[in-house]
Amino acid sequence: MMGHFRALSLTRQILYLILLMLVILLISFVISNTIAQRIVESKVTDSSAKLLNQVEDNMESFYADMERISDSMLYSPTVQTYLNSEDFLSRILMNDEIVSVFSNTTALKANIRGIQLYSPEGKMVADSGIGFGESVKLPPPKIEYSGLLTDPNTGETIPNYSITVPVYNLEKTPAKEYMGTSVFLMDLGNFRNILRNAKVTPNSRLLLLDQNKKIMASEGNSSSLDVSQLEKWKTDNRYIVQTSTLSRTGWKLISVIPKNELLQELDIVQRLNIATYAVMFCILALFLIIFFTRILKPVKALMDFMKSYPKTGRESRFHVVYHNEIGVLAANLNKMLDEIDSLSKEIQLTQKQKYEIEIMKNQMEISAFRNQINPHFLYNTLECISAMAIFYKAQDIADISASLSNMFRYSVKGGDFSTIQDEISHIKEYAKIIGFRFMGKIQVIVDADERLLNLKTIKMLLQPIVENAVFHGLEMKIDSGVVRVEVKKTAQNQVQYIVQDNGYGMEEIQLKELVARLRQFESQGWMAREAAKGIGLPNIYRRIKLLYGDKADMSIYSKRGSGTTVTITFPFQDHEEQLEVV
Repeated sequence: MMGHFRALSLTRQILYLILLMLVILLISFVISNTIAQRIVESKVTDSSAKLLNQVEDNMESFYADMERISDSMLYSPTVQTYLNSEDFLSRILMNDEIVSVFSNTTALKANIRGIQLYSPEGKMVADSGIGFGESVKLPPPKIEYSGLLTDPNTGETIPNYSITVPVYNLEKTPAKEYMGTSVFLMDLGNFRNILRNAKVTPNSRLLLLDQNKKIMASEGNSSSLDVSQLEKWKTDNRYIVQTSTLSRTGWKLISVIPKNELLQELDIVQRLNIATYAVMFCILALFLIIFFTRILKPVKALMDFMKSYPKTGRESRFHVVYHNEIGVLAANLNKMLDEIDSLSKEIQLTQKQKYEIEIMKNQMEISAFRNQINPHFLYNTLECISAMAIFYKAQDIADISASLSNMFRYSVKGGDFSTIQDEISHIKEYAKIIGFRFMGKIQVIVDADERLLNLKTIKMLLQPIVENAVFHGLEMKIDSGVVRVEVKKTAQNQVQYIVQDNGYGMEEIQLKELVARLRQFESQGWMAREAAKGIGLPNIYRRIKLLYGDKADMSIYSKRGSGTTVTITFPFQDHEEQLEVV
């Protein structure tokens, strides 16, 4: 599957990825919206249940107050005496007291609309306020709460209910003696206030039903609800329905909350998500347009140019018309093509120079063969001169002949490399000859670090520099002169030769010309030009550069009247004898 996707074009890959993103966004939107709805419904259901519990607690508190009020009234001395008196006249005389007690009780609760007191036989013996009927069903086993009452005259339902409380004689203990019954006629107004404070949403509905499922009190529009179909409400997806039964009365509290009202805020979020989804779709469409016009099209043009480049030739370049990353890429491509052309030309020039150097090398070898002297013949001749000098007791001639023989032997034997110790020995042999020639006027002093003596280096580096110091700096000097040769190790772990003389030195212009000649050893015809001028220092510079590259260097410092200092620096390196310096 992944391999098939990779094989598709870049355009199709982008389209598939965008389609996948849209599908993922749509799925996440549906899932998040569903989860949010469930969370809201759960939270509202919990809140509604808590509110119903609060309503139930408020009503229970009201019932408890009524029971305390009824106990306070019915078990007062006045009511107890009134019920214990069987004399009709005595009851007439106590009528004002009974009415006063009833009035005081009615004042304690605004919902008490009337109070009736009945004898054990069920005949009403005293009343206050409004009431219905002259008798009551006796005896009630406990406090009873009725549902909605019906007017006995008209048969219509009225907004009242009753609380029937049995009355017992407190003097008869432990057995209770039934003395009569009291009926409190109650108004429903307080229930509406309790329900009003328990609404969850503006259009939610709260109902209080009696034992016969008649609506005693309601808050909200309940005309569209049929209380006889309570079970259907619970299964209706349009509502969240909760019920609670009051333990004292058997009445039911019903909470009906429309779901669409709960999800109004979610609808706003949903519309916002849809708007966001549409904006993202537009942004993706804009991205596709930009991708095709600003990326894919330029890349295709760049690819077409690269395919046609081998046919159009090296001089063709991509026309940069874009000022974005593609334009930078095209500019860098043109720059790279320019550099490739430049490198190709440099390679051709280098190869050309290499061929010229090989040709010059062959010419120099031919010239050397033509001028070569048989070294064995030269050694034998010098040894013969030395032997004759010893025979005729001319020790100076013997010494100079021996030194000359050693120098020739060192210069022609072996390869292109030798140890620093051999280089120093060669300089000392040369110093002997210079000493004889100039009668001790010129001295060569060598100071070498013993740790470097066994290192190998390019052969014949020091002797040409010392020879230049003698013949160009000290030979024309009237006073005695000194050439100091120092071999040391630098802080950068390199070998350094320092050849310093106290001769005439050079003018600044002459020094600059010499340094310029050193830097031109790679130019065409260099060997031919330097051969006519003497190739001591330039040849040494060329040899160290060809072998060590930029790791080696030669510097020359000279001042007229103060002498000249030549410094050569090159790295530690193991050299094989078979290597040759070009």
